[in-house]
Amino acid sequence: TKRKHSHTATQTHTPLLSRHRIIMRLFVASALLTLHFAPKARAQTTCDGVSGPFTLSDITGQCTYDLLLEEYTSQVFDAMGSTCAENKLSAKEDFDAKLVGAISDATTGEEAGDILCKAMYDNAVQVPFTNAADKGTDLNFEQMFYNGRGEWQEEVETLYEESDFSATSILREDAEQVRSFYDGVAQGYRVDWPGALPNFKSSVNDADNLATCTTNAAMCCWPKDRQANDNNGNCAKAYDENCVDKDPADNTNLCYVDVERGNSSTGEDGKGFIAFPGDNNDGEGSIHCHGLAWSNDVNDRTARYKANNLFFVSMYDHMHQRGYVENIPGNPMCGCMDQMPIVTRSDCTQVDLTEDWEVIFDGTDMTGHLTKVEIDFNACRGRNNRNNDLW
Repeated sequence: TKRKHSHTATQTHTPLLSRHRIIMRLFVASALLTLHFAPKARAQTTCDGVSGPFTLSDITGQCTYDLLLEEYTSQVFDAMGSTCAENKLSAKEDFDAKLVGAISDATTGEEAGDILCKAMYDNAVQVPFTNAADKGTDLNFEQMFYNGRGEWQEEVETLYEESDFSATSILREDAEQVRSFYDGVAQGYRVDWPGALPNFKSSVNDADNLATCTTNAAMCCWPKDRQANDNNGNCAKAYDENCVDKDPADNTNLCYVDVERGNSSTGEDGKGFIAFPGDNNDGEGSIHCHGLAWSNDVNDRTARYKANNLFFVSMYDHMHQRGYVENIPGNPMCGCMDQMPIVTRSDCTQVDLTEDWEVIFDGTDMTGHLTKVEIDFNACRGRNNRNNDLW
């Protein structure tokens, strides 16, 4: 009986308690759902005149004024909880006021946005080109390399240098630093253009007054293959018998060499022309040319990362991976187009990348910062959308 009474008593008081508990549980559940699923403002949404601080985060794409305004509108001006609309200004008017107030040299929002973007790119980490080979910082090794000379260019794997007939001059071991640089720096950081080398400067500078090529393009041409078993060229093992003066895969026809064009890089004082009226065995033999091109706009990805592309084309993809080395006599191995041989065509590579960045405004100063860079190297698109064609 007591057990039944106890159960009945509990039932008598349960409905009232249950209603309170159900209401409370629904309220808590609703609050949790609101916290979990409600859209969050991605930045501080203060719009206190022109001094309200904010952060624009997780931006992807090339920095431009239009993209800055788009991100400010979505992340700050129109964000949940924003008080911006109370100022009776449009998103553009509000953002421009902040931009011009923060960028002292600008008179319009568009001008201020351009200055902010350029400063962000200019202040990003830049790695010296000499780190790629790690052979010193004076560029002497790189000068020899790009003229088609030096140990990586002229030596070939052999069994005849050691008394125990062990192999020496193994390219991928000697140039291991190139692979390491490719796996790390070359795909994640901007590399400095080696404009101190005569191969990669001309009579004009870019908009930043830095060395560049007049044609905004550079090319490498190789007549020799020194590495076996990489599915490129006809060098084969055993090296001492089957890799003597071997050829790369032929992808062009060499027309002629203007020897004087190469003097600034090679240090020679040559004059005249070397003509190759035939092709293959009737002319120059097999040669392989590969280049890169970049935009006049110094902020464009192709211009900012042109040194990464040069490293990839010359040191990694063609030397380290394929074993292509040396130069066409009279011209450097790699250089601006106006120093290179005249050929009928050239393969080429372009950089494609993902850049994540942010903009921080503390109420006084506004700055941009790159937060992540991922670089891919792909076959370029030439004129008339031709695949893998420099022209």
